[in-house]
Amino acid sequence: MRPAAIACVVICLVSVAAAAPPASAPARDEQTEQDVLKELNAVPATAPAHAEPAPAAAQEDFGWGQLIRDFEPMLFTAGALGVAAGMIGLFVLLRREALVALAIPQVVAVGAAIAMRLSLQNKLLPALATALIALIYFAYAKRWAASNWIIPSFYVAGLCLSFLIIANHGQDVEDLQHLFTGVDIAVDPRDALIAVPILLVVGIVGALLWRRWLLLAQAPAAAELAGLRPAAWDALFLSLLTVVLLLGTSSLGVVMVLAMLFLPAATVLPWARRIPAALVASAVLALLSLAIGFYLSNRMEWPMSQSVGGAGFALLILSHTAAQFR
Repeated sequence: MRPAAIACVVICLVSVAAAAPPASAPARDEQTEQDVLKELNAVPATAPAHAEPAPAAAQEDFGWGQLIRDFEPMLFTAGALGVAAGMIGLFVLLRREALVALAIPQVVAVGAAIAMRLSLQNKLLPALATALIALIYFAYAKRWAASNWIIPSFYVAGLCLSFLIIANHGQDVEDLQHLFTGVDIAVDPRDALIAVPILLVVGIVGALLWRRWLLLAQAPAAAELAGLRPAAWDALFLSLLTVVLLLGTSSLGVVMVLAMLFLPAATVLPWARRIPAALVASAVLALLSLAIGFYLSNRMEWPMSQSVGGAGFALLILSHTAAQFR
């Protein structure tokens, strides 16, 4: 299958999912992890005289089980993001396109801000539109040899315009700040049903085409001589990256998606000998960072996204330190 066809299929899947009508049942109120934890811990200090206190281990198991059930849509979405971003992120670093990955979430935030300003219920369609515009510019930037100024310009524009669009618009400003910082993470079950399968498909497609990404990263001239049409494959890779960043940013925030994209891949690279093994290791490390971050955020009452990023950075430091003593 041609790369352009694959890119069209993936983008169409996202477009159809974004245009799906909202569920008839009302969405449940969003809660932060700290609020849920406080509710679970709101148990009377003294038990009735006739009741025997439950063992501490049983009480702790009930608390964590309830937390997992409450945050199940978020955990499934973050897990799918970890698999997709961990695999795609490995080639982002090998292809030296980290700045593109930093710029796209800022552009996605512009689309989200437009949806907030217009009071649209579906924020994914405007975010998808702005992401596609950025994708087209980034694809042509390489051909114009202008990526050194186009990509940073889009990064700054997205960072500024997203807040200017909703300036003096009350609650929307706080909601947009949460999109950047990931302080409040509450994923609606319907959004999880859309994001999880698409993210997993994107991760699998990116992993299956690893030979193309590696060849284009290491020997683009040889790829062009072999008739592989590097421009089309670059467009496909940017499409896959855009889908991961779009769904990750709209569901979990900028901090979470960037932590999943960069840190696991950077942790694996010092030990990478074969690309398939590195892809699997990167996805596993992303899931490990998610598990550690979820535990720390609830045990220490820390923000979820920052906890995942901190756990991923700690694993990165351990990996690179250990690599010095091999």
